[in-house]
Formats: sequence, C-alpha cells, structure tokens
Amino acid sequence: MRISIVIPTYNEKENLPELINKIFNVFEKNQLNGNVIIVDDNSPDGTGHIADQLSKKDHRIQVIHRKEKLGIGTAHIAGFKHAIEVNHSDLIFSMDSDLSHDPKYLPNFIELHENGCDVVVGSRYVEGGGVVNWGLYRKAVSKSANLLASTLLGVKVHDMTTGYRCYDRKVLEKLDLDSIRSNGYSFLEEILFHCNNEDFSIGETPIIFVDRTHGKSKLSKNEMVKFFLTILRLKFKR
Repeated sequence: MRISIVIPTYNEKENLPELINKIFNVFEKNQLNGNVIIVDDNSPDGTGHIADQLSKKDHRIQVIHRKEKLGIGTAHIAGFKHAIEVNHSDLIFSMDSDLSHDPKYLPNFIELHENGCDVVVGSRYVEGGGVVNWGLYRKAVSKSANLLASTLLGVKVHDMTTGYRCYDRKVLEKLDLDSIRSNGYSFLEEILFHCNNEDFSIGETPIIFVDRTHGKSKLSKNEMVKFFLTILRLKFKR
C-alpha cells in the first residue's frame, strides 16, 4: 500500500523540517511505503525554499510551488491530484504544517481504513481526543461550529473542521474535486459533505490537537464567516 501525505504550507519555515522528520520516523517505525507532497503558496518567509532543500535530501519529498496565496482548498486539491496521477497512491492523507497534527497517529488512521472506512477523520471531539493550549472560548466556538455543521448537513462526524484526514484513492477519484467551491478552511466541511452524499463510509479516530507554538494562525474572521455561509449553501443544496 502506497501512502501520500499532502501538506499545504504558507509561512511555516519554523515547523516544516520538524514535521517532515516526525513523519519519516513514523514511516520507518511502522514500515510504511510513503511520500510527502508539500504544496507551497509562494510563502514570503522562504518555506518553499526550505521545502526544496528537504526534497533534494530525500526523494520521498515532492514540492508543488504555486505563484501566490490561492487558498488551502485548492492546495489540497492540487496535492490530491498529484498523489493519484503522479504517485499512484492508495491512501492520501492531509495534514496541517504547524505541528498541530502528530504523525504518530498515522497507523490508527490506516487501521480504521483496513476495517472498512473509506475516509478517516482525526477527531478532537470523540473519546480519547482533545485540544491543548486553547482557551475555553475557542473550544466552545469550535465545538459549537462542528455540531452546527454536522447537524445541518446530515454528516455524522463530530469534527467536521479537522484537516487531519485519510482518503482512499477511490473517494477522491469519484468526487468532482474541481466542482468544490470552497477555497478556504470551509473546503474541509464541503468535501466531507460530498463524501457523505456519495455514501462513502466515514470513520473517526481520536487525536490530541496541540495549538501551534511557531508562526501565526491562518484562521481569520473572514474564514469563519465563509464557514457559516458554506454551511447555508450546502444545506440548501442538500
């Protein structure tokens, strides 16, 4: 089984080398046949250059450079297409680049997939999951937003907004990825909505999400507005 991990980046020079090292340690410990696809949106801090240097040292790292900041949604899609069309991967993961998603959980995703799940979501809001370094307000907003999204869209997933996921290649081949309108973080809820509509089985595995210690969060107020507008659009579509 061949694995690809898609990592969108924008200004993550402090975090990327450490994340890549952790991923490969998990690959080697669990004898996984995998590669990493970094999709960089012309990061001003030089993340793309660092990615190229890492790629030169290890052929398992591939870098897609985009000319400007085009959004995390299309970054995921670019990485997914590369994983399927170039790497011919069987399982495609997505993961944040800020060290919030620990690669140690990768085998848990694979186990759920082998037990019949087409899509596996790394969930903060199932038993065993959680969040570190968030205040009560941010936790309440996140849990409320996820509950609202799952209820209105009819998707039985506790964590609709997590970016730590695993897709069977047949899922991404079946979906019309170019038709997904959301380009920011609301892409994450929209693609799950389409997976659910196509009757793919979606499982959740607990993760502990650790808030970033380097760099700035990309989740702006504008992204939060887009999240709720996307819920309404998909609700009426449903």
